Amino acid sequence: MATTHSAPSDAATMRRVRRAGAIGNFIEYFDNALYAYFAVTIAKLFFPTADPVAGLLSTFAVFGVAFFIRPVGGIVFGHIGDRWGRKRQLILALLLMSISTTALGLLPTYATVGLLAPALLMGCRLLQGFSVGGESTGAFVLVVEHSAAASRGRNTAPLIVSSIAGAACAAATALATTALLPPEAITEWGWRVPFFIAVPLGVVGLYLRLHIDESEAYKEATKESAVINKAVGHRHSPLAQAFRSVPKEMLILFGWVALQAVAGYLTVGYMVSHLVQFEKFAFSSALGILIAAMVIAMIASTLLGRLMDRISRRSFASILSIGLAVWVLPAFVLMSWGPVPAAFGLGIFASLMYGTMITSGVAIVELFPVDVRASASGFAYSVAFSVFGGTVPFVATWMSASFGATAPSYYVILFAVAAIFVARFGIPNAREMDVVADAAATPSATASAPR
Repeated sequence: MATTHSAPSDAATMRRVRRAGAIGNFIEYFDNALYAYFAVTIAKLFFPTADPVAGLLSTFAVFGVAFFIRPVGGIVFGHIGDRWGRKRQLILALLLMSISTTALGLLPTYATVGLLAPALLMGCRLLQGFSVGGESTGAFVLVVEHSAAASRGRNTAPLIVSSIAGAACAAATALATTALLPPEAITEWGWRVPFFIAVPLGVVGLYLRLHIDESEAYKEATKESAVINKAVGHRHSPLAQAFRSVPKEMLILFGWVALQAVAGYLTVGYMVSHLVQFEKFAFSSALGILIAAMVIAMIASTLLGRLMDRISRRSFASILSIGLAVWVLPAFVLMSWGPVPAAFGLGIFASLMYGTMITSGVAIVELFPVDVRASASGFAYSVAFSVFGGTVPFVATWMSASFGATAPSYYVILFAVAAIFVARFGIPNAREMDVVADAAATPSATASAPR
């Protein structure tokens, strides 16, 4: 088995690659956050009911449906990424994500077409979820494959910052919409306008992704791997080969991403509704709290990326999981103290959560061989989000309504404690992985450089 030690990309190429990867992450979090921020309005228009909590639960149920199709997207786009290239995978995922988000803003409501309205809403969310299955890990693979092992943390950090910026810009867009339009106009047509921003974002993203190249590691794999090049030998599908060669590593990624999914969508997919419904903040105040928290997290993520390159991967992951387990309950308690304590508490929580994303992005490259990397990571990552991420707004709403406003914190603690063990015994330290996956080999056979 050949181990890849391909030279990292030069600074100019690295900047282009980071921008091309970051734009998709921005759009993904912008789209998902918009849906969550307008959840109360969408609930009224697509799920009219006398009980506002019941309508909100229905809206979040549709939010979760998108996550159940995500593994299918991970399989399809992962196959494209391994077989035909990361660039093609990311271009196709971006186009589908932009089209489905724009379509969501064009949907007729329940008052116009009855039950067809929630069905169409669900269809758009399914397409969004399918595309995200190829976007999330594809961007990580693209950027980290171009990076040297010693700089993977700081090169991954801009992807995380773009994710935070997407959520923050969605909040700012929702805040501007509510500030500029009366409630009647928002309900009638104003909620649609932010979804159309996906059009110019998609055009910019397409331009950036058309002007990147594959990493040297992937180019090497196209010459050596039977998974990619049928001239080399018997051609297995990338995912089938991944299950043969790296099943334990796929389970490790699944276990780690479970915490990221729960903490992430508690922040982006649920928190504004929680602040409005259970902490009794005005919608504009809730958005302001989230924007402030996101600014804190953006600054922290840049610093965390550099920290990851200075200490061992396992120590870094352990600090994050322990921090989330300890801090989540105080963060919820601070929400009842007013907007400034709420923003501070949520900002620290979000910083730790986004740190788990940096770990995931780097682990994707350091767990899997090049020729099955997109498929193995896309499947494990998407299944974790499907099982745990999409249900978070629904579960958290139910827990808060049933057991009190701080109840969702215990849900996060459960996953954070489990992640501590994954961090200590599963997350690899910095290493180079093989170009070709071999069913007879294990990751311990790869050349590693522990940090």
